[in-house]
Parts: sequence; C-alpha cells; structure tokens
Amino acid sequence: MGAKRKSYTPKYRQDAAHLVIDTGRTIVEVAGEIGVGQQLLGRWVAIERSRMDDPPDAIDINERAELERLRREVAELRMDREFLKKSGGLLRHGELEPERAFEVIEAEKATYDVTRMVDLLEVSRSGYYAWAARQGAEPEPRAARRADLTVKIKVAHDASDGVNGAPRILADLREAGEVISRKTVAKLMRANEIRGISPRPWRPVTTLPDAATHSIPDLVERRFDRGELNAVWTSDITYLATGEGWLYLCAVRDGCSRRVLGYAFADSLHTDVVETALRRAVTFRDGDTTGTIFHADRGCQYTSAQLAEAAVDLSVRLSVGRTGVCWDNAQIESFWSTLKTEFYDRHDFATHAEAITAVSTWIETVYNRRRRHSALGQISPVAFEHRLSTAVDQAA
Repeated sequence: MGAKRKSYTPKYRQDAAHLVIDTGRTIVEVAGEIGVGQQLLGRWVAIERSRMDDPPDAIDINERAELERLRREVAELRMDREFLKKSGGLLRHGELEPERAFEVIEAEKATYDVTRMVDLLEVSRSGYYAWAARQGAEPEPRAARRADLTVKIKVAHDASDGVNGAPRILADLREAGEVISRKTVAKLMRANEIRGISPRPWRPVTTLPDAATHSIPDLVERRFDRGELNAVWTSDITYLATGEGWLYLCAVRDGCSRRVLGYAFADSLHTDVVETALRRAVTFRDGDTTGTIFHADRGCQYTSAQLAEAAVDLSVRLSVGRTGVCWDNAQIESFWSTLKTEFYDRHDFATHAEAITAVSTWIETVYNRRRRHSALGQISPVAFEHRLSTAVDQAA
C-alpha cells in the first residue's frame, strides 16, 4: 500500500502562495524552504493570484537579480553593524593601532569574514596574516629582551619595598651589569603599571620660635654640601603619629654624605631631644667635630641657652635659617619627606616603642646603607662616605 498523501489546509496554501506573491521571491526558493513541491506551490500561487482583485505584477529576471543584490547588501550591513558594535570600545579613542585591529580580527574570524573585517578596520589582509603567523613563532629578540628586563625591574622594585622609581631602578640594573637607558626603564614601568612613591605636599609645623632668642647667624646660606664630611650638619624635629599619641624625632644629618649621624625620640618638644641627637652624632664621629656647623631652624630648642652650652662643650658652631623659610633648612626637610613617604605613612604603629624600633631600623639599614641618593650619584650614604674616605687616603 502506498504512502499516505499529505494534505494542506486552505489557509496554509494561501499563506504559502503569499510568500511568493508578497515578497517577490521565486517559487523554487519558497518551495525549498517550506518543503512542498515546486509544481504544487506554482498551482497555489496561480489560484491565489486569480482570486486577488489587483495582484502585484510578477517580477522579471532583472528585477529579481536586483532584489537579491539588495538583500545581500542588507545582510552585509547588518553583519558590519554587529561587528563594529563589538569593536566600538576599542575604536572610541580614535583610529585603532594595527596590532589591536589584528587582535580583534583574530577573535571574531569564526563569525565574520576576514576580508570584510580588514576593510572595516582599515588594515591590510596581508598584514593580518603576517601578524597571525608571528603569533605562533618564537618571541623576537627584542620582545624577549623586554620581557627579561620587565622581570628584573619588578624584582628591583619589590626589593625597595615598592618605593623606587625609574632613576633608582636604573641604578640597580646598571650595577647588575645591564646596559639600559632611563627612558627604557620608565617606559617598561609605565607599560606594566610599576610605580615609585612620590611625596605628598604636606609639612607639619614644628618650628616654635623662642621669644627671647640670642643672636645666632646663618653660617650656611643654603650651601649644605661643602664637599667634605663634618663641614655642615643639619637638624630638625618632626612629629610621628602613634596609637599612644604624638612621638617627636630629632635627627642630625651630614650635609655632604646625607648620612643620618645621630637621632633621638621623645614624647615632648624639650631641648633634651636635640641635645641627645647632637651628642650621639658627635660620638659617632669619634668626637672630632671642631668647627663643624650645626644648622637648624629658629625653633626654641635650637636657640635655647641649653643648646648653646652644649655647642660650646662639643666645639660645634650653631647656625640658624630665617623664621618660616623652609628652604634655609631644605636638606633635612627632604629627609623628613623621604621618611614619611617611603616608610612611616605606609604603616600604623600602636605604641611609641613600636614606632621607635621601626624608624631606627629603617634609618640604619635602609636609608643610610641601602637607599640610593640622586645627589650622591645613585649610591647610599655609607657607600659614598667609604668612597670619599678611600679617595682621601689614596691622595695622602
């Protein structure tokens, strides 16, 4: 017994006929889409046209070709719009760099035609295929070199506790034997978001002028570095915040080597903290400080009778800058900026004892012995003093 003949409802026949009549598509196309015979669909179309009062004219072969071309263009434009929408985030800042365009094409080639994408992004197809071929090859020597330098820069940056910028990292790399420019280091740091720490524009007021100060001249006039050790020492007091309240630190620094020679902590702004730091600096220099200039601001601790007596006892000459002119004591102010920015402000200290231990360790092990100073040719104060002493001994 033969297969049962398929039947179609009048409504289905009418709708199928209008797929041809209303859209202008061929009977062959529509028949293939809906799964009926071409002759059968042709009869449905003829019957439906005879029922219509004003049926549309049949499309001739040229009109049909033009319609198909327009359909293809619409489909292409729709695809173009979808593709450009996906790459819009990259294009919004202007013209796309070739390598970024090639990355977009590579990511979308399974969905869109490569030829169309290179036209839309205004890059060459040969350039894309050359780029794609390089992706599977071994890294170029320059790329491998950049990758190696980036690793070394990250190691140097981590070793500085995340503090050093391009100049000091450059010095680290050159000391390790690398031949490299500062611009290259800075460029690689920017590309990999490696940043040094910059000081914040903040300065606490610690200078409290003594109303009854005796006359002390400015023997330095901002010439802190006289080319030899123990010629000029600079000093100042700063505030350190802790969980137990303010802690005060006084430091004495050599103007030539930038080394911190003596320092002392106190929980009050008494002259004792200055005298203690000064005496420790003199002891560190084996007591030979005859003629050394001890320079500070006009705070009451530095212009007091107590410090004047200590200066005579230690054979040092007192010197002070002008009131409210921080540049007259700029070298020690620079040290406070470094201490706060690179160390103290990055930590919290619950007690005075905890802060004293941490700051003392940083001064001795990091600042004096490890931190590179641009004014010293990117070496530490201890290394600079050793080099200076060696040169003096050789000259003798």
